[in-house]
Amino acid sequence: MIKAFLFDYDGVMTAGVKDGIPASRLAKNVGVSFDTAAGWIASIWAPFSTGMITENQAWDKLENLYGNPISTQQRDIWFKWAELEPLPEMINLVRLLKTRGYPVGVLSNVLPVTAQVIREHNGYAEFDFTVLSCEVGSRKPDQKVYETALTKLKDVAPQEVAFLDDREPCTTAASKLGLLPIHVTNHSEAIQQVLTLIDTV
Repeated sequence: MIKAFLFDYDGVMTAGVKDGIPASRLAKNVGVSFDTAAGWIASIWAPFSTGMITENQAWDKLENLYGNPISTQQRDIWFKWAELEPLPEMINLVRLLKTRGYPVGVLSNVLPVTAQVIREHNGYAEFDFTVLSCEVGSRKPDQKVYETALTKLKDVAPQEVAFLDDREPCTTAASKLGLLPIHVTNHSEAIQQVLTLIDTV
């Protein structure tokens, strides 16, 4: 029986942003090809999204790769709130789960700058807790970050937790720990899967 839910944020709570947005903005701002900018962004993404480097350190590395200073205006590449705003139907689902007594948390790979934007607009406000890669030092699909999330759920076994994510490697990793994975490829279908779970109680 499912007793708690974990939601990824982008792509589950939201319509989903394209991975290439920061790279495309950087490419335009500094005048390089998309592929070049994407390679640069890829080199800083994992350490930045796990809090291993600061934003200043990320930009230091990007400037070294570029070979020139990158101005404040040119650094305007990260996700905007319009790209991160939760879908109303997903907010309603979280609220329904909470009224039914289910603990609901966020488990998300996220850059510090993106988490800040989401918090400033209360994007995490509906959840009981958040486990963010940039704050806990590990990211999906690493086993450690799932274990961290499970510690937030008192007296709930992994088999009693449903986990929603739009990336299959992340749901696969969750299932290896015993969580019930819901791979979100269509929001309406995912909502129906959750409703079926709680209606069987």
